[in-house]
Amino acid sequence: MKKIKSSILVIGLVFSVAINSQTNNLTSSPYSLFGLGVESSISSGRNTAMGNTGIALDASNGFNLYNPAAFASMLEDNFVLEFGVTSEMVNISNSDINESRNTYNFSNISVGYSRKKYGVGLTLKPSTNIGYELIGLENNIEGSNDTFSTNITGSGGINEMRLDYGYKLTDNLNLGARFSYLFGKVEETESIIAASNYLEIYDETYYSGARFGLGAQYNLSENHRFGLTLDFPTSLGAKQSSLVIKYNLESSSTLEDTTDERINSFDLPLQLGFGYSTKFNNILFTTDYNKRFWSNTNQTDAIGDYVDQDIFSLGVSYKINPKSRNYFERVDYRLGFNYNSGYLKIDDTKIDSFNTSLGLGLPLSKNSSLNFSYTYSNRGTTEDILVQERSNMFNINLTLSDLWFQKRKYN
Repeated sequence: MKKIKSSILVIGLVFSVAINSQTNNLTSSPYSLFGLGVESSISSGRNTAMGNTGIALDASNGFNLYNPAAFASMLEDNFVLEFGVTSEMVNISNSDINESRNTYNFSNISVGYSRKKYGVGLTLKPSTNIGYELIGLENNIEGSNDTFSTNITGSGGINEMRLDYGYKLTDNLNLGARFSYLFGKVEETESIIAASNYLEIYDETYYSGARFGLGAQYNLSENHRFGLTLDFPTSLGAKQSSLVIKYNLESSSTLEDTTDERINSFDLPLQLGFGYSTKFNNILFTTDYNKRFWSNTNQTDAIGDYVDQDIFSLGVSYKINPKSRNYFERVDYRLGFNYNSGYLKIDDTKIDSFNTSLGLGLPLSKNSSLNFSYTYSNRGTTEDILVQERSNMFNINLTLSDLWFQKRKYN
């Protein structure tokens, strides 16, 4: 009981810190201006290094957040705590600019436990990230030759608090369900500067809503596993608070001040995922395909169009000898590739991305590990008015596992 009480105290403290940390920028992408921002690409320990695959992977080596059915394969009577941090270095370029930006922040925290037939987990992670700056936009004042300058900055994103449950229906079939509560805010500041006037516009938009998903995993044989996921469409309700202040050489005045005004909700699409994994000697191969039906949401945006999204992922991991007494022979070496077509289309051009990842899983004890991953990503293009992003992302993830529930054999 002392161990359980101490663990609950630590979990509560870490969750509190994590929720507050989510107010900081987790991206420097100008494409986060679109919709609710760019999708978070960081997940649990080994999945990130394996190309963000996991629909057909088990959870015997830590959490697998890509399929709730995987929670049924957690080691029996184990309590697991996982916490990660990430840093991102982004280079942004087009025909006119070439600049670099850095961000650092908390990435995810998960806790869970398992019994004989089931496993359950609670996770807090970023779902989308926003962090953009548009500086020195020049425009003409209508009806005159004078110009004004505009600076726009945005930050925030959407967080996901998720409960996963997996149940072992038969020796070969696991079923799962997940319930997510999505919440967060988007902050935008716009400064408009003219010859004798200065206009400051502050907007804070709060989003919240729930989502439900299902998953299944089937073992065709000892070395062949298939996975399926389904996430139902949902709408996130939105409230906006706005403040508009006008400054001139002598005074200032408030032009608008509204609080919690209802605005259009944001729709998330139906998502389908298929996965396959196979093991050959000590090499594990896994591949995923995800389809997101954004065009069915019938949403519009002033910047571009929402289009259906396809994500293809491939991952490999290798251990020289998992049962060896030699430490380095038990290290898990990981590699992954990922193509994301994106859901944004600007001037008939899709904003897609190519990602390559690699990593290590360093064993700390029998079921605990320290996971490192590096991901190189190339998003966008320099054609027309678009920009190209080249990012280097580093993630450190700690997975701690301990036996609970078992009775003492000796006093």
